[in-house]
Amino acid sequence: MDISSGTSTVSLRGKQLNKENLTTESVSDGFTHLNRDSLAIFFLGLIIFTVALQPEFIGIQARFALFAQEMLRYGPTFFPTTYQIPYPDYSATSTFVIYLVSLLFGRVTQFSAVLPTALTSALILIVTYRIGAIQSRKWGLLSVLFLLSTPLFLNESRSISLDQYVGLATVLCFYIVYSADVFNRRKRLWFIPMILAAGFSFRGPIGLIIPASVVCGYYLWRREFRKLIVMGLTALLMLVLCSAGLLAAANYQAGEAFVKRVIDAQAAGRMVQSNKSYAYYWYASLYNCAVCYPLAVVVMIAGFREIVRRENSNYILIGYLLSWILIILTGMSIPAAKNIRYITPIVPALSLVASYIFIDSAPKRILIETKKVFLSVCSFLPLPASLAIAGLLFFGRRFGFPVNARYVIALIFLTGLAVIVRNQKRKLQMDSGKDMSFVVIGVLVFIVVNIGVVEPVHSALECTRPFVEKMEFLQKERQGRIAFYQIGPDAEDIKFAMNCDRPIKPVFIKNYTDLLQEPSQTYFISRQKGFDDLPKVVAQKMHVEFYGKIGHKDCVVFSRDFDSNETDLPTYNVTSHI
Repeated sequence: MDISSGTSTVSLRGKQLNKENLTTESVSDGFTHLNRDSLAIFFLGLIIFTVALQPEFIGIQARFALFAQEMLRYGPTFFPTTYQIPYPDYSATSTFVIYLVSLLFGRVTQFSAVLPTALTSALILIVTYRIGAIQSRKWGLLSVLFLLSTPLFLNESRSISLDQYVGLATVLCFYIVYSADVFNRRKRLWFIPMILAAGFSFRGPIGLIIPASVVCGYYLWRREFRKLIVMGLTALLMLVLCSAGLLAAANYQAGEAFVKRVIDAQAAGRMVQSNKSYAYYWYASLYNCAVCYPLAVVVMIAGFREIVRRENSNYILIGYLLSWILIILTGMSIPAAKNIRYITPIVPALSLVASYIFIDSAPKRILIETKKVFLSVCSFLPLPASLAIAGLLFFGRRFGFPVNARYVIALIFLTGLAVIVRNQKRKLQMDSGKDMSFVVIGVLVFIVVNIGVVEPVHSALECTRPFVEKMEFLQKERQGRIAFYQIGPDAEDIKFAMNCDRPIKPVFIKNYTDLLQEPSQTYFISRQKGFDDLPKVVAQKMHVEFYGKIGHKDCVVFSRDFDSNETDLPTYNVTSHI
């Protein structure tokens, strides 16, 4: 790249890039507008990701929270544990970070558990902004707004999410290789191996493979095959070294048998058969990554010729971003194990591509019409959102649905926003430079509805704490050990254990014949269906203590009938395995 001091542009492989956009990157002293924007974005993201967190750990969060809770009780290990048994799917790096934060509070709280993810997501916002800001500040700011309006990104950012660490590693690697070319700062590339190692330490092989693949895709699109080979070999070497370290840690903690379980859980086991099709990520992203994904598709279709021809620096960047998206979607579709959170690293790229509909100085008709529809929806959203929440408040009481104070706060905020939009809409429409105002309105509505309504509803449907409280009250009246019948390990038992005030080490029973061999002072926890399917001769010897829900599953607690003539057998050690 040649920079001429006598001109106002910079040559980038035969294309032109506005030099005004480079001045912020080259300034090293003091706060530039780029630095101020980055700082504001970081703190704004941190507030959004940590305000009004859910009252208890639900879903997969319970598993990660239990890891941290056990580390607080028994000390750090290379792999997290459940019931003091090593868990092979993840290394303990993310658990250790939560552990360090939780030490400040003396226990694992929602805030201490989510804060590391929130910080990671806030950094993702900053790096995404800086990628877009290389072309224009507006592009960078819009990409942040689109990120915040993506359900997958916001939900993962407000929970315990290992995949956000992969997302940060991916967006950092892309920023390093892209900015190294734009600003001719090749020394930045030395950070790539360290970032790949960090990604591996948090998420295992896919934490290294995903960012490495994006970097290789970048050089493939640039047709720089020498750098492609070098980066590929570097990533392969890092994968071998990191894998060797992971397996050595597994062997040190739990022996050769556990090493085999780690290999199966983090590599071989992901290739087994699944009920999700190859195209799962391609169609599931339509709603999990809305509105970025559909808009990115529109941008790609509208500018396909310009992207292929690399007509200007904007389209060159879009080409890199599309290679990032396609590599992850295609590569992650190959393993049989599929979950939508595995592809969270594509969201920054999607947001950058989608926001281009506001950047193109001479947009095609399809982009103009898409932009009009999108802005109209954004300006219209406050009204239907307010009416929907009002309906929830009114009909929720009638149908016995719990009414949360957050609904009222959300309703007040959205009603005020609807009034402001109605009063200012004509003024904003007359000013073409106010497009971002409508986008901000749409993003605010999405965030408020998600935090103020969707999360409380989800929490109410997935609540486990009332069930645990009944169980603890029962044990105060009559002590007894806990056994799960046809549950777990690593199922509803995790949610139950995380909500217990004291550590438990339950027994796991698969066959109904074993129920009668348990001591009489045993509380059996089963799904409602599992209990209903008990043979009559066994069910008659059981006494139901209470019914309830663990998460969204109907469950029942029962015990041996004291009138039963069965002989109590001595207590034996737990034989479960995770």
